[in-house]
Amino acid sequence: MLVLSRRVNESIQIGTDIEVMIIDVRGDVVRLGITAPQATQIWRKELWDVIVQENRAASKNIQPISTPQLPVSTFSRLSKIPTVHPDQP
Repeated sequence: MLVLSRRVNESIQIGTDIEVMIIDVRGDVVRLGITAPQATQIWRKELWDVIVQENRAASKNIQPISTPQLPVSTFSRLSKIPTVHPDQP
C-alpha cells in the first residue's frame, strides 16, 4: 500500500485521468474531491465489498440450464420406416 501525506487543496494523480484532491479535514473526517472520466465507476469501499460478496453468493447458487425437450414430430418417425432399395427382390 502506498501511503502519502497531503494537506488541504493538495492532490494526487492516478494514471493520466484521475485526480484525488483533499478538500477538507475536520477531526478524523477527510473530504475528498475526485476528478475522473464520467465512465469511471467510483464506489465507497464498504459498498464495493457488499457488491462483491453478493455476486459471489449469487454465482454459487446458479442452477444448471436444462436442455428443453422438443416435441416429437412426424419427421422423427420417418427414420423408423423400412427403406426399400431398388436392387432388392
